[in-house]
Amino acid sequence: MKYKISLLLTLFSINLISEEQLYLVDLILIKYLPEFETNEKFSTPELEIPEDIILLEEFPYPKLKINSLPFNLEYKFQDLFMSVQIEEDSDLVIPENESPTNIETIPTLELKKSLFEIDSARDFSLSVEVSKIARSRDFRVIATKSWFQNIKNRDEAEFVFIDSDFFKGTRIFGLFQLYKERFLHFNSKLYLSELDPLFIQEEKLIVGKNVFNEEKEIDIFEERNQKILFEVNHSKKFRSGELHYVDHPKFGMLVKLTKAHKELSSLDNGLTKN
Repeated sequence: MKYKISLLLTLFSINLISEEQLYLVDLILIKYLPEFETNEKFSTPELEIPEDIILLEEFPYPKLKINSLPFNLEYKFQDLFMSVQIEEDSDLVIPENESPTNIETIPTLELKKSLFEIDSARDFSLSVEVSKIARSRDFRVIATKSWFQNIKNRDEAEFVFIDSDFFKGTRIFGLFQLYKERFLHFNSKLYLSELDPLFIQEEKLIVGKNVFNEEKEIDIFEERNQKILFEVNHSKKFRSGELHYVDHPKFGMLVKLTKAHKELSSLDNGLTKN
């Protein structure tokens, strides 16, 4: 009996440790639109990508087969409309036990999904910030990224390769590393490149592993007519839930780290109940 209790406590403690190390990473990659006058001189960036990198993967959603509808649906004109009642704020009655709340739910990594896997269907936690930036004349959202990962110590921390691909002629890519000592820390090395028809890049192959531990070789300069213009290196310590900004006169990144947990399987639920 004592052995069973100690085994359950051990499993429970392991589960707690894994939950404490699991985090959701949310990024917004941004470009400055105005050409600010500055006396600062930017040296030509030298691309440095280590070999042991993690490549993010898109979660594979099934393709839906959509049958086209006939043009002549033989609907009557009035059938295309329906009556919609617009309620005033004063008409809305909220039960006491259903009062609105702004408390964010804890992000959950579902069983069918993996670490370092981008889930485009999940609600992006920084969507409000994206909307604000999109309304600004001074910034342009180049891309957003979001994934789950376990935070390790500095010696074991992975380098994650992030890439916006080209959006309106601009690409932001580079490395992002998270680790934990006494506090949470992140290191980033980002590059901004733009399409230039007069410039041709040579092939640059890098090797990394995806979420399934499969080794992949990719060409960073698959689009040859691009020129790396700027580079930014940034290191910061921060806390879960805080929003931080990686700044450069030409581009930047918003980053947020949120403590998360993994969805329990039926076996885990059985252990918990017993």
